[in-house]
Amino acid sequence: MKKNRTSIYLAIQLLLLYLLPTLIFSIAIFTFKNVIYQGLLISSYIIWLVAISIIAMINIKKYMQNNLLANNGVNYFIEKELFKSQIGVIVFLDKGTIVWTSNFIETRFSKNIIGKNIKELLNLDKWDNENLSLEVEIKGFKYEVHIILEKNLAIFKDVTIRDNIISDYTNQRVVFGEINIDNINLFQASMSEDELFKVYSIVINMLEDLTKKYDLIYRQYENGRYFIITNQETLDKLESEHFRVFESLGDGKTVNDNLITVSAGFAYGIYKLDTLSLLAKEALLQSQTRGGNQTTVMSRDAKSRHYGSTSEIKINISRTNVKLISQGLVTKLMSHDITRVIIYGHKNADLDAIGSAYGLYVLSKEYNKEAYIQNLTYDETTTRKVNNTFTSELRNNIFISARKATKLNDDNTLVILTDVADENRIENKNAFKNIKKNNIFVIDHHRILRNPTFLSSNNLYIDSSASSASEIVTEIIALTNNKNKINKTAAQFLLDGIYLDTSMFQKHTSSKTFYACSLLEEWGADAQKSTISLKMSEEIYDKVAQLKSNMQEIKPGYFLSYADIEASNDIIAIAAEEILRVEGRKAAFVVGKLEGTNRYKLSARGLDTNVQVIAEAVNGGGHFGAAAAESSEPLEVFVDNIKQAIVSVKNESNNN
Repeated sequence: MKKNRTSIYLAIQLLLLYLLPTLIFSIAIFTFKNVIYQGLLISSYIIWLVAISIIAMINIKKYMQNNLLANNGVNYFIEKELFKSQIGVIVFLDKGTIVWTSNFIETRFSKNIIGKNIKELLNLDKWDNENLSLEVEIKGFKYEVHIILEKNLAIFKDVTIRDNIISDYTNQRVVFGEINIDNINLFQASMSEDELFKVYSIVINMLEDLTKKYDLIYRQYENGRYFIITNQETLDKLESEHFRVFESLGDGKTVNDNLITVSAGFAYGIYKLDTLSLLAKEALLQSQTRGGNQTTVMSRDAKSRHYGSTSEIKINISRTNVKLISQGLVTKLMSHDITRVIIYGHKNADLDAIGSAYGLYVLSKEYNKEAYIQNLTYDETTTRKVNNTFTSELRNNIFISARKATKLNDDNTLVILTDVADENRIENKNAFKNIKKNNIFVIDHHRILRNPTFLSSNNLYIDSSASSASEIVTEIIALTNNKNKINKTAAQFLLDGIYLDTSMFQKHTSSKTFYACSLLEEWGADAQKSTISLKMSEEIYDKVAQLKSNMQEIKPGYFLSYADIEASNDIIAIAAEEILRVEGRKAAFVVGKLEGTNRYKLSARGLDTNVQVIAEAVNGGGHFGAAAAESSEPLEVFVDNIKQAIVSVKNESNNN
């Protein structure tokens, strides 16, 4: 409005001082014919014009001075405020040449910046025809830069302090950790006080070294268990080093020939300390259920990360934990509140899943419970075994569909998962519908990626040191004095399961494995029958040969083979086992197409090598020395992902 009033005022002045006098003069010239009068009029008009021009020039000069003063004042204020806000402006030509800079830019980059190209300043290779926002670091300062091409402007905002504050805030976030000595129950039961003191000393010395190198404190709050408080910066450092400080315990640290290892769990990213503490305990439990001798890092908004596990921990022969689960299971079977038992193995069940399931089925029947196994899909070896053992009528009475199992669910139904802990790997999506949490049990020997949440923690038993689920079920039966309830058929199925998962005692065995086998033979099982159950037919032999036909070494000791042929789970696994029989080979990976599906199956086997972490890298999982994965991707894509996982996954073996 003020600008408009000024324009009107100037227009009126022009009209009154120039146009009106000129009009009057013109009329007067034509009115007076006298030459003298005309001369006087012209002289007067000239004098008037000169005077008015002088006055106008004075006014214009004054106006320009006022404008300049105002502009300088405004510019000074803007520059000052921009400088105070750590903001600078650069004006550049279309090709990027800098032609003007604000005081902030001059102070940070010097006046010599004029004439340089802004692309060089920002280290930009390309100059797109679009506005651009980016963050850069120049001479130790961090800037947010917004380039407005239509205005040929680049606006710099110093965000160094802001980023440092955010970084400091993030780095100083509280992190809780839990550390537990693996097999501490075994050590307490079998070692003298002096030997046990050495175990504690080894671990405490390691923790003391940690406090000297990193910003953390620790306290022992239970025998063999320690609580750690640190910050995000320290956790990041430990992660960048893959928690090798914990692995160093296994480097010759033994007491009475017992290898000393620890499991650890860390939690971050949560500001409620009680929730953070619970998450740290969950992370520790995940490390332990995955086999121990490793570290898990957890947060609510990120996938769990696992480190370590370069070797399998020493077998824990302490039976405290298995006794607890055994007593809990038998108590349920004896309860009048339980009338029905439904047992689940994993999809495409193998001999271990069906062997352990049938052992639990017979045990449940002996307690006068209505019992069923919900499994209708098996691998080829198991299909042959089931068909040869049971008549069609008997199979229909024992093995039921997912739909029928769901209809049977109620408050009086006990559900048991065996050889599997992941609800997504069983056939029935509604397995737990109308089932109480404390009426669900899990018995497994595979390391898990996450802890199951569909059951009470007291009903979860995962022993990754066990050779098989069949071994665990055999131990449960023995510890609860129920051997008289197991018939020869159940004993044979359990022995078959152990034979399968140990590849007839060629891997993953312990004294408990052989003890379980001796018990099963006492109960009527025949080792020769188990050997026959695992023999290959000529057709299977041919498929195994095809799966192995294009074998290639991905890195020293790691062999991958694949074929676009249909095969069952067990045939693909057999091919991996066959590859691993050759001396010097550490790990074998075989991919084939699952029968009747469009999915491809990876079977991974390792000797003193953690193939589980490689399988997890392609969304699979399993055990330290035996793992698997499935994918609906094209074969070439799946195989390429497996190759990348084999090459990129580190610390998967203590042989590297």
